[in-house]
Amino acid sequence: MNSKILNIESLGVVTISKNRQATRHRITVKPDGTIRVTIPWIASFRSGELFLSEHREWIVQTKEKLAQKQITPKLIHSGHLFSTRNYHYYVSSADIPRFRIRYDENEKRIYFEFPVNQLIESDVLQKQIKHAVENVLRFDAKKFLPARIAELALSLGYIYNKVTIKNNKTNWGSCSNRKNINLNLHLMRLSDNLIDYIIVHELVHTVIPNHGAKFKAIMQKHFVNAEEMDKEIRKIKTGIY
Repeated sequence: MNSKILNIESLGVVTISKNRQATRHRITVKPDGTIRVTIPWIASFRSGELFLSEHREWIVQTKEKLAQKQITPKLIHSGHLFSTRNYHYYVSSADIPRFRIRYDENEKRIYFEFPVNQLIESDVLQKQIKHAVENVLRFDAKKFLPARIAELALSLGYIYNKVTIKNNKTNWGSCSNRKNINLNLHLMRLSDNLIDYIIVHELVHTVIPNHGAKFKAIMQKHFVNAEEMDKEIRKIKTGIY
């Protein structure tokens, strides 16, 4: 049996699944409220249930946040959206016939412009802007993140296989048991220090697959304020909206 389904009061349906690629226990809460606990193939379902119990409060809070977002979705508005280390992202209306992306290399600004006669609150335009911003952000990320992880790995003595830039919805990064590292393109919206923290976090996972005491000690060695940085990163949403 590769999975076990539970129906837990206040949490609802929970699926505990064994995965041959998993190196540690992980919880995923989907927008519809369903919960999946992924565990390593050799781990017991009991360990998955204990892991679920330990993170019960976080799961409840996450389900409440997701439910609230379904009720009141946040909209992208005109003005400054965010800045990366390379560009400042802006959304604005203009006297143009159709949506466009305009670069101002002198000011290091990127404008996502829509026709003045189009309502920015419309679902169609909201999706168009979000899609365009994420595409540009991916390009932005590929210019910096692969080079930065190579620098940090060399200076700190870690070896990884390859790095991939993805638009992850639930995490900032991940590391497989083959030492392949995924980095979230939204890392570009963070400060340089937090970007390095996430990258080093995944590099440490190339030698320590879990988040146990040894992992925490190494992270503390690399970042003296690792606990504070971890709390800070947990407060930031991975996506734009």
